[in-house]
Amino acid sequence: MEPLLQVRDLKVDFKLRTNTLHAVRGMSFEVREGETLCIVGESGCGKSMTSLALMDLLPRAATRSVGAMRFGEVDLTDRRAVRRVRGNEMAMIFQEPMTALNPAFPIGDQMTEAYIHHTGATGSAARARAVEMLNEVGIASPEKRLGQYPHQLSGGLRQRVMIAMALMTSPKLLIADEPTTALDVTIQAQILRLLRDLQQRLGIAIVFITHDLGLVSRIADRIVVMYAGARVEEGSAAEIFGAPRHPYTQALIDCIPQPGKSERGAPLGTIPGVVPSLMGDVRGCAFRSRCPVAQPICADAVPLRAEGGHVWACIHGAEKDETERAPA
Repeated sequence: MEPLLQVRDLKVDFKLRTNTLHAVRGMSFEVREGETLCIVGESGCGKSMTSLALMDLLPRAATRSVGAMRFGEVDLTDRRAVRRVRGNEMAMIFQEPMTALNPAFPIGDQMTEAYIHHTGATGSAARARAVEMLNEVGIASPEKRLGQYPHQLSGGLRQRVMIAMALMTSPKLLIADEPTTALDVTIQAQILRLLRDLQQRLGIAIVFITHDLGLVSRIADRIVVMYAGARVEEGSAAEIFGAPRHPYTQALIDCIPQPGKSERGAPLGTIPGVVPSLMGDVRGCAFRSRCPVAQPICADAVPLRAEGGHVWACIHGAEKDETERAPA
């Protein structure tokens, strides 16, 4: 089966006065129908820029280049084609609903605008659809909510409105950019459960962007780990959590307290050092200044290793795995 979304060698650059900032450096991945792909990494690693590049919503200062980027039969490098599927077959939940929702318009107007544009529905039909979707995401008194403004809703309700708005046109692909940021743990669990239930009932593919591996472990089918604008590892959830090959992936996992393994009161894991500057060319492994197993060869071109669908960019991994399996 052909992937629903294919991305090859995606790059996003910002040309500054004296140099160029390489925000995304050669990202490649695929998403299949009904699958949840999680893109994870520290803040500033290029996750949100990747999602905005897919939707052709990058800031004006950004320049996008790509080897290939397709959604089904649609070439996403064709801006006219993108306008036909954006907000229709491809939808996005933005990172902060309070800033993504327009404070000057009621919820109903914002929910129906794209639906009317893409389907040609009447205003009354669009509002009926909005009521249906607010019901779908578990919002009580949906008719009343349509007349309210974003500031009149709690954070959890605003996030549910964003999800309902994205689902208005029954998209095939939903891009969720940090949809649980700034929400308390209870609301986070509700939003995750909602997305999972909607996916199972509607067959939607989801690209879930987050820095929280705890969330990822609960929803991911496959995971892409990003560092300094590039993909450093990709694999199934079982491969990433059960047998991580890149030192950065292992370091992220070590930062998560594990029930039954982490000692009570013990310090949490940390990754020493700082993320390197993405100004100018980044040579070799960008993680080598923070890596506990770095070698001089890491300053050279990084090899891309693969075992089935498990891919990682590191000189280590395969040798380590063979060493661990040798006694057996």
